[in-house]
Amino acid sequence: MKKAVFTVCLGLIMSAMVFVVGGGAALAKNLEIMVAYSNQPGEPVDQAVTRWAELLEKESKGTIKLKQFPSGQLGGEVVVQQQAKMGAPIIAIASYGSLADLVPDLGVINAPYVGTNVAQKVDLVRSEKFTKLINQLEPKGFHVVVPDFYYGTRQLLAKRKAMKPEDMKGVKIRVQNAKIANYWAKSIGAVPTPMALSEAYTSMSQGIVDGIENPAGTLYGGKFYEQAKYLVLTNHDVHMTPWIVGTAFWKSLTDEQRRLISSTGRKMSEYGSELIRGTEQGYIDKLVAGGVEVVKVDMGPYVENAKKVMKGAFPEWPPGLYEETMNSLN
Repeated sequence: MKKAVFTVCLGLIMSAMVFVVGGGAALAKNLEIMVAYSNQPGEPVDQAVTRWAELLEKESKGTIKLKQFPSGQLGGEVVVQQQAKMGAPIIAIASYGSLADLVPDLGVINAPYVGTNVAQKVDLVRSEKFTKLINQLEPKGFHVVVPDFYYGTRQLLAKRKAMKPEDMKGVKIRVQNAKIANYWAKSIGAVPTPMALSEAYTSMSQGIVDGIENPAGTLYGGKFYEQAKYLVLTNHDVHMTPWIVGTAFWKSLTDEQRRLISSTGRKMSEYGSELIRGTEQGYIDKLVAGGVEVVKVDMGPYVENAKKVMKGAFPEWPPGLYEETMNSLN
């Protein structure tokens, strides 16, 4: 079944690539872009993309349309990014953790406990230093359309109650396919298990993993509360996420198309970020209504454990990058 779905999705992508590469004249008049993300329909991320599609169609007078592909329909993050890099007309939600494979210092944006609120993280991403780092992705195959979308504050939902980090020792936790995500899980003694978000529910139901970390809205939207009953408020990542396209596709667009996509993307980011901030507690309440127990913890040990694990974890970073970035914000 998975193979059949992948084949269909790949066919959609390749057909669109033929259109972009071979249909230059058509491209100048009408453009359809696929938007890929693993979040479920109705989640705040999905609502934000819906708003983006409406804004872009209106401001382009119907010449640019976004076609939404939620629930990982086009594949996991790694697969979608590869297709975008090849030139497919895809805007994809990404993570600075995964993009750190190309520009290592970007990973610190989503390192554990860097920043305690959204305003701090937005300022960090928009700073001159990180803008230059983001621009280094261009020759490596990616253009960042939206750099500062607030995805939510990541928490831990687990089958085991964790009042202190040691309570999660040996527990397998689903994490993103990004090196930086592994280290927070390691800092609490857990076993990081990278996989696509679309695979996490089944993996939890089968006992392959016994926990997942994500913002409350995603945990509720994915119905993970059906599999795990302890929401541990670790607040380990005020998560900023970029929306990216392939450099080749971006360069194939007209200046006006790029301007419209970028300007409406900024409006989408403002709308989506505010939506997520305003609904986080509501989603926690919904998780409680679904039978989840909220576990409030002493953050001190979690933060200190993260500092210990992160020390020297990324030899490719300039010395002190993690500590300096954390101290400049916290």
